[in-house]
Amino acid sequence: MKILSEISVRYHMLKMAACFSSSSVYACPPIYILSQIPNLAKCFEESALPGIRIRSIDISDVSPKNPVLDEEKINAVKNAEIAVCDGPLLAKNYKHMPDLKWAHCTWAGIDLLIKEIPEEPKFTITRHSGEAFCSIMAEYVVCHILNNERQTKQCWKNQGSKIWSQEGKMGNYRTLDELTVSILGAGNMAFEIAKFLKSRGTTVFGFAKNPRPSTEFGWFDKITIELNDVLPDCDYLCNTLPNTPLTCGILNVSVLQMCKKKPVFVNVGRGNIIPENDLVQALKTGCLSGAVLDVFETEPLPESSLLWDMPQVTITPHVAAISRPEDIADEFFKQFLSYTDGHGLKNVVKWFAGY
Repeated sequence: MKILSEISVRYHMLKMAACFSSSSVYACPPIYILSQIPNLAKCFEESALPGIRIRSIDISDVSPKNPVLDEEKINAVKNAEIAVCDGPLLAKNYKHMPDLKWAHCTWAGIDLLIKEIPEEPKFTITRHSGEAFCSIMAEYVVCHILNNERQTKQCWKNQGSKIWSQEGKMGNYRTLDELTVSILGAGNMAFEIAKFLKSRGTTVFGFAKNPRPSTEFGWFDKITIELNDVLPDCDYLCNTLPNTPLTCGILNVSVLQMCKKKPVFVNVGRGNIIPENDLVQALKTGCLSGAVLDVFETEPLPESSLLWDMPQVTITPHVAAISRPEDIADEFFKQFLSYTDGHGLKNVVKWFAGY
């Protein structure tokens, strides 16, 4: 991401150094990389502005389940002011970086940080939720809407049995401009999904916890704080909400009875939005006609879950959008320049809000 001319490099290096506690007027503190994402450090080195040093900590021998650093690695990170970390690595090792001022998490979800860190850290945490990541999520949602409308599952089954059939929706499917999609959430991810859908003429409603004036609707036809304004008329119900005390269980069988059109539920947010038993019951009773699920109350999804055997359910293993190293590096350095130019950081974790 070579987005600065050589003429402006010196100016930005001065601004960068002033933001931190560097001893040299032209030196910016190194950016420490603690991540198990392949090629992340390489992408940072390729994207870094002149004068920015990248220090990658080798964690190939660190357990993903308990990523605690040994003494040698602790000594290697003790002076870090800026760090790019996977969620578990940050949660387990932030205390070893007493001078930390800014940690950029390579994950979009920060549930683990909230759970593992007992109180709000003194340093700023940003999360990976840039345009590239959210666009990948939007592609997943639209892909599964189209697959459902065109009965792709049934086509695959027919192919396996060498059956030529145009029965059902295959020859009479709806197009995106005929659909209404309600999205729970109105953040970066929801806006990218809405943008994609609106470009094809879909009617898009949003649900948010705080009122939004119509001037802030963006790609949404409306954003409301009332579920009963978005549930009755939707053909698809998409969840992008994070895992917080306020979002836990806001959907259940009783609430979903407001859905007049028996929508397909697409969950790319968090599994705590609806208890699994309620989700199963809503599918059995027809409140929902189907579900596309990438996230669950318990992950990995236990073999005992009834969801596995429900034909109207599509299950993916929390892969709707992945943190690609090139996207993380690109987003980070855009943030870095914004910060040193005095514009502040985006996607800053709101600790007490839980996202």
